[in-house]
Amino acid sequence: MALGKRLLEPTESTELEITYKTYKYAGKFDKSVSVFSGPDGREETVIRLVGNVEPMPMGVIQMEPRKTDVGLLHANRENQVQVVIENTGDAALTISRIISTKNNAVYFSGENSDPIILGSGEKITVTFSIKPDQPGRFLDTILIYSDARNDIGKGYKGLLVGEVK
Repeated sequence: MALGKRLLEPTESTELEITYKTYKYAGKFDKSVSVFSGPDGREETVIRLVGNVEPMPMGVIQMEPRKTDVGLLHANRENQVQVVIENTGDAALTISRIISTKNNAVYFSGENSDPIILGSGEKITVTFSIKPDQPGRFLDTILIYSDARNDIGKGYKGLLVGEVK
């Protein structure tokens, strides 16, 4: 919020600029701003902002299937795993990182190579290596970081399941 002048003489006016940042959130909004004035600063004027934010064109990331069966993996060996990532949004999206939450591995980093850019309606198969350390059931949650509408900075979650021999 920006106020042009703070101390006004009688009959004077000033400009008040109110900015409402909608980020990636489309839809109706109803917000209020209180302005206090008068000699003792206790006169309250409430300014109500009501409107509708049109969705801006953005990518929407999906991993198909969200729970991907990676099949049979071998312990203490590099295993190639594939996931299918799709952009179901109405604008391009950029994938910057894919990480494991189980073992803190970075499966893909746009810092080390070109980021993955998917146009609207495009899908890509991403291949990366996993090195499980013991036999048994394999379960890993991956986070796919992008500028998609459904990634608010915490990554889009996908699940990898399989068996380790």
